Amino acid sequence: MRAHMFKALAHPMRIYILEKLRESPRCVCELAKEIGINKSIASKHLSQLREAGLINADKKGTLVEYKLTAPCVLDMAACAETTVLTNRKKLLGL
Repeated sequence: MRAHMFKALAHPMRIYILEKLRESPRCVCELAKEIGINKSIASKHLSQLREAGLINADKKGTLVEYKLTAPCVLDMAACAETTVLTNRKKLLGL
């Protein structure tokens, strides 16, 4: 399960989608428009995030709204990014 979650988090576009979903739930059409990608590509990313258990899909009539279920993963990603950047600066003597 963990490997599947980290694989889902490995693509920067999926992190960006999670950040958008942290703001508020959205449908695939809203996400695609905001991000500037094709709906089919957004849908594929959403599917991977859903399979990893990071988002839920709530069907409202013909509309499917996606919602972030694990906001802590974004905190973890930010922590990891900060740590890596700090370590790089130390190695470079900055």
